[in-house]
Amino acid sequence: MKLTRQQLEAVKLFRGFRERDPERAKRIDLIVPDALMIMGHVEFIGYRTTHGSRSALYKHDFAHGSRPLLAAGPDVGQLFLIGDRFHVTDRGIVDLDTDGNEIEDGRSRKSKTR
Repeated sequence: MKLTRQQLEAVKLFRGFRERDPERAKRIDLIVPDALMIMGHVEFIGYRTTHGSRSALYKHDFAHGSRPLLAAGPDVGQLFLIGDRFHVTDRGIVDLDTDGNEIEDGRSRKSKTR
């Protein structure tokens, strides 16, 4: 099966971030609602992931101007981060300044909690 351009980009991002090849893929049908309820700005996000074979808990504190909106859709399981001042790289979530340049301040880090 030939992969699409977006699928190839997702595989490249996975390899860089997780430091290994993906073992499987999952198709997710994403339904974007016509309207969302804005809950507020996201100050930080915590997530557990693996790099290579090691699991770790990470916390990203968004820079003041990069904080996305947390929005909810009307259906079950619909939470969205809305914003254009961050992206994901092999280093994790990286904030962007108003010109789209990466802010290099080490805001994504391993959490000391388990």
